[in-house]
Amino acid sequence: MRIGFVYVMINPALRGLVKIGLSERTPEQRAKELRGTGVPDDFIVIYYELVTDCNFVEKRLHARFDEYRHQPNREFFRIPIRQAIIGLMEESNGFLISRFGVNGGVEMLPDLKRKYSNYIRPEFHSIKIVHCDEIVYLESVRYRHSGLRDEIIERVDLGFIVIGVDKMFLVSRSPEDNARIFISQLDKYAMIQCTDLFTDEAYLEINQKRKFNKL
Repeated sequence: MRIGFVYVMINPALRGLVKIGLSERTPEQRAKELRGTGVPDDFIVIYYELVTDCNFVEKRLHARFDEYRHQPNREFFRIPIRQAIIGLMEESNGFLISRFGVNGGVEMLPDLKRKYSNYIRPEFHSIKIVHCDEIVYLESVRYRHSGLRDEIIERVDLGFIVIGVDKMFLVSRSPEDNARIFISQLDKYAMIQCTDLFTDEAYLEINQKRKFNKL
């Protein structure tokens, strides 16, 4: 199960064709990566969804439009754009991750997975910064059992993290700014000291590397 984006793209040079694919990076980044692949025009992102299982949602969408596939084993389909968008909306139902949740929550999991791809515990399917009652929370959601949808939701008050004598995460900032600080300013060692987001193996590896560097 991989969290990621499933997208709909078009290219002006490929008239009548729609590209349906997935990426763990943003669709805009994926579109930039597709430049210079023998197509004279840039790809344009039309629509996307952030989902808990991008492989499964993409597979469902490809199966839905298989009879309209331009060539076997390629991600191009000869369908109207509107039909592709409706298809993605319907096939991603039940797998959606909102980047902006209740109480000003900002989803960070895709960015954390990009930065710490080998460290984040796989059972998490949402990690947010949430402002609520004048408190900045780290909100995490994970599945209780593999293959089932029971969820464990935890909120940790980030007020205990300080720089000098000042709190690192301030409710006076926007949730987006606090999310950026969390992602960019907490290093691997800070993450294992302040959160339980990493696997046990990651905790051991990071501690060993830190100990070795001190010797």
